[in-house]
This record gives sequence, C-alpha cells and structure tokens, in this order.
Amino acid sequence: MRNERNVNYRKDIQILRGIAVLLVVCFHLGFPGFASGFLGVDVFFVISGYLMAVMYDPTKKADFFAKRAKRLLPAYFAVVLATLMLAAIMTTPNEYSQVSDQTVFATFFASNIGLWYENSYFDKSAFRPLLHLWSLGVEIQFYLLVPMLYWFFKKLKASYFLVAVASAVLCFVIVGLSPKTSFFWMPLRLWEFLAGYGVAKYLSNMRAHKGRAWTWLGAAAMLAIVSIPFFRVNGEALGFLRGHPGVVSVLISLATATALTFGLPARIEANPLATLLERLGGYSYSIYLAHFPVIVLFLYKPFNGTVIKAENNWQTVAMLALVVVVSTLLYALVERPFRLKVNLLGWCFAAATASLTLIPMGGFLQRAIYPANEMSVYQAWSDRSPYRCGKLMRIVDPKAISCDLTRGVPALHRRVLLVGNSHADAIKTVFAGVAASGGVGVSFVADNSPLMAGGLSPASVVKEAKSGGADTIVLHYASRTLGTDALRRVAEFARKDGIAVVLIKPVPVWPDLVPSLILRNMQGEPLPVLGIEDVQAQNVELQSALETTPSVKAFEVADAFCEPKCTLMDRNGKPLYFDSNHLTLTGSERLRPVFERVLDIRSSRSLP
Repeated sequence: MRNERNVNYRKDIQILRGIAVLLVVCFHLGFPGFASGFLGVDVFFVISGYLMAVMYDPTKKADFFAKRAKRLLPAYFAVVLATLMLAAIMTTPNEYSQVSDQTVFATFFASNIGLWYENSYFDKSAFRPLLHLWSLGVEIQFYLLVPMLYWFFKKLKASYFLVAVASAVLCFVIVGLSPKTSFFWMPLRLWEFLAGYGVAKYLSNMRAHKGRAWTWLGAAAMLAIVSIPFFRVNGEALGFLRGHPGVVSVLISLATATALTFGLPARIEANPLATLLERLGGYSYSIYLAHFPVIVLFLYKPFNGTVIKAENNWQTVAMLALVVVVSTLLYALVERPFRLKVNLLGWCFAAATASLTLIPMGGFLQRAIYPANEMSVYQAWSDRSPYRCGKLMRIVDPKAISCDLTRGVPALHRRVLLVGNSHADAIKTVFAGVAASGGVGVSFVADNSPLMAGGLSPASVVKEAKSGGADTIVLHYASRTLGTDALRRVAEFARKDGIAVVLIKPVPVWPDLVPSLILRNMQGEPLPVLGIEDVQAQNVELQSALETTPSVKAFEVADAFCEPKCTLMDRNGKPLYFDSNHLTLTGSERLRPVFERVLDIRSSRSLP
C-alpha cells in the first residue's frame, strides 16, 4: 500500500496499488458491479510480500522495523483514536462498546483475530467501523515473520516452496470448513505474501533478462486484476472453487506476481489514466485507513450494525467528498510528516496508551449522559450467549457437526439434538440449562443454516442425532425459513431410526428493532401493537407444513410473550430481543416453561 521511492521505485507498483484501493473503496461503498472488490486486498498482500523481500537487510533488522513503524503506525493510530473518540460522541453505548473492543485488538495489531472471534467479514449485524484494519493486522504479523522467513529460506533452499505450498493447501482445506478462518488468519494468507516475496528473491532478474518486449505479460496480468469486478466470489461459501480465499484468489495473486515480474509497457505507464492511478497509489494507505470509518460513521444508525449502503445519490457524493478530504488530511498531516519522526517509539507508545485510556473515559462519559433505564436498553446487544458452538470447538474439531452444550454435567439419562438457524442459537443457553437441570443432555448443530439451502441436509441431521445418542430432534427456526419439504424429510428419516421430532414454533417478530422501539417509547412514541393472532399470521406457512407432517409435535411460544397482546420487554424495561426477532437471554428465560414441556415429551405430557 505504500510508495517506497528510496527502494527501487516502480511506477507500475503504484498503479497496481491505485487499482487495488479503488476496488476496495468501491466495494465498501456498495457500488453495483464491485461485489468482488474485496479481492483488492489480495493484490496488496502480494505487493507487500515483494516489497518486504526487497527492503529487508539481515544486517539492519532494527532499521527495517523502524522504517516499517514510521511508515505505518502514525496514520494507523490516528485513525484508531479518531474513530474511538467520534464513536464516544456520536454513538450509543451499544455501538461504543463494540468499537471499544475493536480498539483493544487494533492497539495490539490483532484486529484480524478480534474480528474472527466475532463473525464473518461480510456480516453487517455488528457495528464495526474498524473492520478494515483486519488486513493491517495480517500485514504487520507478516512483517514480524520476515527475519525468520529470510533466515529459514536461506538455510534451506527448498523451504520457500514448501512453506508457500503448505500455507496455500491449508488455506484451501480450511475454507471448506470455516471460510472466515482462512480469511482472517495470517498463516493461511502467508502464501499470498510469499507469491510477491518469491518474485523479488528468485525472479528479480526476469524483467531485465527478458527486456521491455516481455512487458506485455505484465499488461495482460494487469488486465486480469482490472477484471476483478467480473469475478463472482462468495466470501462466505464453503470450498476452494466458490469460496474465498480460493481459486479466484490464486488467479489474482498469480496475476499480481506476473505484473511485478515483468512490469508494464512504457506506453501504458505514460498514459494519463495510469498517471492518475499512480497518484492514487501514493495516497492508497491513507485512503484505505480513512475510507471505511468515514462511510460507517456517516451512515450510522443506532442498533443497525454496519451500514454501508447510502440511501440516495447525494449521500454517496457526500461520502466520497468526505473520504477525499479526510484521506488527504491524513496523508498530509500524519502519514508523510511522520516518516521523518525521530522519537517514533515514544510516540507510538503514547498513542497506544491513549487508545486504551480513552476507552473507559468514553464509557464513563456515556454513563453520565444516558439515564439508567436507557442503559439497560443499550445493553441488549451484549445480553446474548457466545456464537454457535464457540471458536475453540471449530479449531480443535473443525469437522464436528455438533457440539455438547451440557459437557461436564453429571447423571444425564438421555440426550436431544437442538437444530436451527440463528433463532436456535439465541435460545440455546437457556434451553441447555433447563435440559441439564432435568438430566437431559443437549447437542447443538454447528451449522448456522441446517435444513436450509446450502446447509446440513435432513439425512445428515438425523445421522448426527443417531450417532450422538439423541432420542429427540428439537427444531427452532425463524418464521418462513424452514421449508415444508425439509420438515417432511427430516421427520421421515427420523421415524425410520425411532427418533422423535419436535418443533418449537417461531417467536413473535416485531416491525422494527426492539431496542429502538423501546427508546422511542421513552420519548413518547407509542409501541406497536402485536397480538397472538398476528403471531399466528406470521406462521401460516409453517402451520400448513405441520398439518402435512403429523409426526412432528409442535410447541407454541406465543403464550409466553402475548396475553393476548405481546410484550417486547420485561418488568424492568430490559428488552426481550436484541433486534426485531432474536431473543436476548432475558427473552429466552420467558420460554423456560415451554422448554420444560419439550424436554418432557417422552413422558407423554399433553401438548399445549
């Protein structure tokens, strides 16, 4: 991402950077046709690998790291601190707590690890204005490895090839199990850096040897990179062919490495558009750092997560103008001047300390501003259990289909398998607690969309229940997400193996974010009215499916929330939902009586 005029400056590299940052910014702005623009980061990784190989001198390790720090850290910390302070002023405690967590990881150059703990890069449910720093975390972690890699590759000539291939193979295997792990983890991205590193170390004479006549290969490679918007990549798909990093990442990395090897024809470099891209490449680091917080803070809406889609063209124009202004200021006032900063270590230590100190100060400021009853509403986002089966399980046993939610509980006399989408995930903690108290073990599917398109099949669900010793499959889904055919097939497969299938019906769905509705009600706006009949209308399709599958016993939940009008908060004003349809832990507690009836189904208690 950086212009290194003192180390073999090449205009073609700056052009590559200009193209890459343009792709990433257009992707984050949600421009049509740029759905694959995030592949621009793959280009940056290959370029970084090339430059580190060129710049690193084993006799001057301290100088290498000092130059990297001067180049990266001042602008990096300026963006982190500015985002944190603006979040303390502009956002509610709900969003500020999320920015605080991101700031902690960013301070230790581990944004990629912190974000991996949360969810996919492509998930927008959380408020993440520092989401883009994941790539800087990966880059800085690679820089720390450069001296060791240099030594290792020099001592054992074949080790470069072995490390690059091992990283790539492991990346492509893991992308079939956990795409976000391949996306965020530096060891699984190392092969992209090494593609550029290999060009510098082993192909550096190709350009001179082949002469300018061979630059057409570089031009063809550049054309492939420019064609990124035409590639169709699903960043959350499983598998090397459709997922990311996958086959398209290989093509883009090879194209970047080819462009670095042969350069560009003089006619292309002299083109005015190429000169503009070169200038853009010179500003690319500041643009990359500044653009995403600008977009996310500009479009901020409480409880709406990371909003990046503008409501109209005027908003888009305003955001673009703001990105240009902020990026220019960041480059002129921070990035460029600090390259000559002498006491950089002291400055960076002060910046890191400031970021960690400002977090509690911002929290104190917000607690002083917002009354206690509002604070309980803002805490709805954190009133939930860890995601699915937890990250450790995905590392220790990535192929596991389910996890044991009652591990370590003694005297369990039977077991059930809880299956469902994010709604099952929302209730799992309270459900498992009720089950454990009654001597029932609970296994929970790790897949977030079982029995849905692209998720675990009905046969696989029943097979998992049987292999885990479950006598009952408990289903819980959002309205209109569990298809009739899937319900029928899982019931048929289960019946053959003597396994019961029960369904906990969907919870009521509100017309807007529940925390927002409660806050607006505190300001005098009436709450929407939702009754049992409305909940039944939300589940008409499901009820029709149940009538064709009589072997599935269904348990109503509307009575737990509607008497007959539905409520969205408890007596203390705590939200029962953290959005419009997912229960908080507080909301899940309302379903304890339902869970008790579900788990006692083997004793032939009457259905509600």
